[in-house]
Amino acid sequence: MQAANDGSLTLFMEEVMPDCYSRTLLFSLGMSVSLAMNAAEQIFRCVEPDGHVSFQSRECGGPGQSIAVDPAAKSGWTSLRPAERQLLKTYRSRDLERNKRRKKSASSQAGKKDTETPVCWKKRKSLEKVAAKLRRGYKASEGEGLRRKRDNYAEYIKKFCS
Repeated sequence: MQAANDGSLTLFMEEVMPDCYSRTLLFSLGMSVSLAMNAAEQIFRCVEPDGHVSFQSRECGGPGQSIAVDPAAKSGWTSLRPAERQLLKTYRSRDLERNKRRKKSASSQAGKKDTETPVCWKKRKSLEKVAAKLRRGYKASEGEGLRRKRDNYAEYIKKFCS
């Protein structure tokens, strides 16, 4: 078999692959590269009868124009306009202020939880247990005692715990 060029890829393929596979692979590789290059070079802007605008790689069926595209261009990104930069700056500063407020409120709430005395914490837990028992159900003989405990815990918390 004769090589199309003296490249190492062709020599490798001749050694490893049978003749028909190597030619098919080279042909498909060449076609895909050429199609990709052609597709990257022309883009068509098409306007439909209802006014819808679309961009495609094939020519338009109706009115349309070809747009030249530089294949060497790396990105379509452009810098922000001055007004957009100012808007972005205000959004960022607003977000920073929100985050500061959230952190401040979270730290102040955490500080309140830490300053509660152990006695108050125990009374609150006991009140929660009694209230849960009252909601869940109880024997008729327990009702009076549970309500009295609930009222006593609530009064203590109101008087001595903030």
